[in-house]
Amino acid sequence: MTPVEEKMSPAERRRERQRRLIIKAATDLFEANGGEEGGGYAATTIEQVAENSDISVRTFFRYFETKDDVIYLDVRRAVEDQRHFIERRLEEGLSPENAALMGTIEQALVFSADKVNRKRLERGLTSPNFTDRRAAWRSMQREMLEELLTPHIKAEGPARRAKAIAWLTSAIFDCAASAWQQDPRSDLRDRIKTAVEDLAEALGVINVPGKEGLEALLKQLEFYSNR
Repeated sequence: MTPVEEKMSPAERRRERQRRLIIKAATDLFEANGGEEGGGYAATTIEQVAENSDISVRTFFRYFETKDDVIYLDVRRAVEDQRHFIERRLEEGLSPENAALMGTIEQALVFSADKVNRKRLERGLTSPNFTDRRAAWRSMQREMLEELLTPHIKAEGPARRAKAIAWLTSAIFDCAASAWQQDPRSDLRDRIKTAVEDLAEALGVINVPGKEGLEALLKQLEFYSNR
């Protein structure tokens, strides 16, 4: 049971089971209607998914915002889970930067451990039907991070700093997913770890001493701009 599920009430667990049943019904219909290559996306309707799940269309929209979210990946749920993990780290007293990093990594690892999530993500990453929704996912993720972190930043310009943290943090899973897309047989968790290491290394210039450090580089820019 994940940290998210641990805090679920019995009613929330029943809701989660229903959500999974809807995903299964949508997946079965999608494959029966031809799958990705055979026009399964266009042929599978929300009305069909609702009928096969024994729910109303109105109830469907209580669980998912779009058809893309049930066939490919529920981006709203992914963002909500990420927020939950980061909030837990903030409650533990971590700095906004570390809370965002640790919470995002934790959520990504929990997400990738779920076989259903991996399958739906793989399907979405390779589908032109999911392109717009994937872009919306990144936007929703960054907006959530900015809104969540800003009140916890004591430094000057908290909104600006929160935006920077949000963009860097959101890059972790995006980079990992893009790399995993090239080889879905590899371990997505390893791709996440590599993405974190790459990001840390890329930003290492901040802590590098001497003429390669950020402060020295900025001084060089100032020198040339004043000539």
